[in-house]
Amino acid sequence: MTVSILDLHCLNAVTDDHENLPAILEEVRRTSHGNVSRPEVVASLEEMAAGGLVAAFAFDPDRSRFIAVDPSAEDASSLWFRITPAGLAELEANWVDG
Repeated sequence: MTVSILDLHCLNAVTDDHENLPAILEEVRRTSHGNVSRPEVVASLEEMAAGGLVAAFAFDPDRSRFIAVDPSAEDASSLWFRITPAGLAELEANWVDG
């Protein structure tokens, strides 16, 4: 999988914890200094989930925990994302801070 600059910004946004779409979008816009659209970020996250660079989760309030899900089968606005070890390796190899 070829990783774009947008992908790297999305990976950076989900490095530390599970993050929801509004938080990811805010962080990507902040770090990229650009006007990135919600559909662009969703497409990036879905593609990276398919490529194993991020994992998608739904929060189960009854069990108070995250459940892994297929992001293509869910509404992205209700999902949380987190970087995988493969995604972290990609980020560390390609991220230039600032």
